Amino acid sequence: MLRPGTLSIRARVLLLALIPMLVLASILGTYFTYTRLDDNNARLEERGRLISGLLASAAEFGVISGNRYQLQLLSQQALRHHDEVRDILFYDDSFNLLYRSDRFPVTFSPDSPPQVLGGEDWYFLTPIYSRALLLESNPELVPHSLEPVQVGWVGVVLSTRTHSATRQEMLLSSLLLILAGLLATAVVASRFGLGITRPISALSQVVERLESGQLDTRAATTGASGELGLLARGINRMAARIQRSSQQQEEQVRKATRQLTTTLRHLERQNEELSDARYQAETANRTKDEFLARMSHELRTPLTSVLGFAQLLKNTEQTPEQRQYCQIINQTSSLLLTIIDDILDFSRLQSDAIQLEQIAFPVRECLQNVVAMQSPMARDKGLKLEVSLDDNLPPALRGDPTRLAQILTNLIGNAIKFTDSGEVRLNASSHCESNRCHLDIEVSDTGIGISDAQQQNLFKAFAQADNSISRRYGGSGLGLVIAHHLANLMRGSLNLTSTQGEGTQVHLRLTLPIAQVTPQMPPQPSRTATPVPSRLQLNRRLNILLAEDNDFNRLLLNRVLSQAGARVIQAQTGVEAVQQFRQHRPDLILMDVHMPEMDGIQATREIRALDSEVPLFAVTANVMAHEHEALRAAGANEILLKPLNLSDLFERLARLEHKPQPTSPVPASDLLDAVDPDALHSELERQIEALEQAVEAKRFDVIRSHAHQLMGVAGLYELPELETVVAELHQAAIAGDQRLCWQASHRLSRLVEHEQY
Repeated sequence: MLRPGTLSIRARVLLLALIPMLVLASILGTYFTYTRLDDNNARLEERGRLISGLLASAAEFGVISGNRYQLQLLSQQALRHHDEVRDILFYDDSFNLLYRSDRFPVTFSPDSPPQVLGGEDWYFLTPIYSRALLLESNPELVPHSLEPVQVGWVGVVLSTRTHSATRQEMLLSSLLLILAGLLATAVVASRFGLGITRPISALSQVVERLESGQLDTRAATTGASGELGLLARGINRMAARIQRSSQQQEEQVRKATRQLTTTLRHLERQNEELSDARYQAETANRTKDEFLARMSHELRTPLTSVLGFAQLLKNTEQTPEQRQYCQIINQTSSLLLTIIDDILDFSRLQSDAIQLEQIAFPVRECLQNVVAMQSPMARDKGLKLEVSLDDNLPPALRGDPTRLAQILTNLIGNAIKFTDSGEVRLNASSHCESNRCHLDIEVSDTGIGISDAQQQNLFKAFAQADNSISRRYGGSGLGLVIAHHLANLMRGSLNLTSTQGEGTQVHLRLTLPIAQVTPQMPPQPSRTATPVPSRLQLNRRLNILLAEDNDFNRLLLNRVLSQAGARVIQAQTGVEAVQQFRQHRPDLILMDVHMPEMDGIQATREIRALDSEVPLFAVTANVMAHEHEALRAAGANEILLKPLNLSDLFERLARLEHKPQPTSPVPASDLLDAVDPDALHSELERQIEALEQAVEAKRFDVIRSHAHQLMGVAGLYELPELETVVAELHQAAIAGDQRLCWQASHRLSRLVEHEQY
C-alpha cells in the first residue's frame, strides 16, 4: 500500500491530475451511457407499439374473414423487415388463436396490459377494430354502426437480445472515451510534472554533493524561475557559506592540531619523567620492603631466642633482682617485637598487600578472646578491664576475624598503655537489617586523654600526641594508623573522641554479613593454652603415614617422629600415599597438600572412600579459608599450618591417644633445632642449581615444581625471606615471564650463597 509520504513529486502531480479526471469521466460516462441506454429502451418500446399498431390495421380483414394465409404473409413480412420481432400472434374477437409465427410459450389474455416486459422480451397486445373496411363493403351497416367494433387482437413479441450488441458498443465507446481522456491527462500531467521534478532532482543532487564534501558544487540558476529559482539561489548561498565556514574550521583545526602536538610532546616528556620517577619510587619501595622483610627476619630470630631463653630463665631459681631483670627483658623484647610487626603491617598496608578473608566466625567469642589476651597487661598495671556485650549480637558474622582482633588489640593495648589508674572498657552492640549487621564497638579508658590540637596527628604514621609520650610509654606511633587503615579496608570507620586528663573513647563501626553457625568455623585467638607433653615423646607407638613430596622436609619430619617413638611410613606423591594406606593401614596420616601426580585434597578424598575413621592431619602453608574448607570437605580432621609447630602437633597427638598430661609448653622452634644447618644449606643449593638450569631452558613447568619444593622448605622451617622470593618466582613461572624468573632465581641464589634465608 502506497503512503502519501513515500510518493515522489512527479507521482503526486500525476495523481493530482488523474484522480479528478477519472472521477469526472466516470460520472459523465455513466450519465451519458445510462441516458443512451434509456433512449434505446424507449425507442424499442415505441417501435413495438408502432409495429403492433400497423399489424392491427393491416390484419383487420384477415381476422374478420379468418384468412390465415393473409395473416401469415403479414407475419413473414414483419419478421423479415424487423429483426427484433420474435413472434406475432393473431386472435379473433373470442381470443381464439388464428395464427402464430413461432411456438415458444407465450401467455396472452384479454386482460393482459398493452405492453409488458417479461424477462428478455417485450410483449405488446393491440386490439383490432373494424372501421373503414366494413363501411365501404357493407353500406347497409352505416346507419346502425357508427362506432368501431373490436374484431380481434394482435400480439407482438420483441426480443431485447438484438439490442445487447448496441448496448455493448455504447459501453465500449464510453470506456474508450474515458481511457483516452485519462491517457491525455496523464501525458499532459507527466510533461508538467517533469517540468517540476527535473529542477528539484538537480537541486537534490547538488545537496548530496554538498553533503559528501564537494563544497564547490553550485546549482544552475539559468532558466530557473519562480520558487525553484529562489530555492536554487538559496542553496548556492548556503553552499558558499558552508564552504567558508569549513575553510575557517580547517584552519582552526590545523592551529589546534599544532598546539595539541606541542602539548602532547610536552606531556610525553613529562610522562617519561614521571615514569622514571615512578620506577625509582617503586624500586625504592621494593627495596624498602625487602629491607623490612630482611630486617624482620634478622630481628625476629634473635628476639625469638631472647624470649625463649628469658622464659627458660624465668623457670629457674632467681633472686628478686634477677626476676625483675627477666621481666624487663620480656617486656622490652615483646615491645620490640610489636614494633617490628607494626612496621611490617604498615608497609603491607601502604603497598595494598593485605587481603581480607571472608569467613564465618563467632563474634562474641572473638571479642571475649581479645579481652582475655589483654587481661594480664591490665592486671599488671592494676587496671580494671571490663567488657559489655549486647545480648542482640548475632551468633556469627562473615569477615576477617584476625584483622578485627588486630584492630581491637591495638585499641585496647593503647588504652591500657596510656591509663595509669581507673578502668578500660569494651562495649559492643549491633543493629541487624535483613542479612547484614551494623557492629558498633567502643573502647573507652580513663587515661591521660588527648587535646583537640593533638588529635589532628593521631592517624599519621609515626606520630604521637606528644614526643614525650614515646619516651615515656614507648611504641612506634603506628597502632592507630594500622587500625584506621584496616577499618577502611573492611569498609568501616574508626573515630576518636577524647578529653585531656579525663580519658579517650574510640568508636569502631563495621557492616558485616550475618553468617550461619557451622562446626567448621575457625577457632578464635585465645590465651588459654591446652597442656602439651613435656618432651617430644608419644605415650604409645603409632604407625604414621607421612605424605610429603619435599625430600628434606620428609627426612626431618621422619627423624622427629621416629625419635618420638613413631613408626613412619613415607610417601612422596598422593598416589603413593593412597597405595601405602591400602598396604599398611596406619594409625595417623600427615598429608601435605601440594604434591605431584595427585594433590593432598584428592588423596584425602580417596583415603576417606576407603576408611572414614582414621585420623588425618593436613599440612599446608596456605592460610586462605577456601583451601581449609576444601580440606575439611575432603575429610581432613585437623589442619596444621607451616611452619609446623611441634608443640601443637604433639598436643594433637596426645589428644588422639586420649592421654593428655599437663606439662610445660615446648617452644615452637624445636623443629628448627632438629635441622642440620649444613643439610638444609645443601638442599637449598641443590634446588637452586636445578632451578637455574630450568630457567635457562625456559621450562616453566620444572620451575614451578622447584618453586613448590622451595616453598615447602621455607614454610616448614619459617624462612620468610626465602618464602617471599620463592612466591615471586612461582608467580613469574605461572605468567611465563623468563625475565622475572631470572631476577627471582638470581635473588634466591644470592640469599642461599650468603645464607640470608
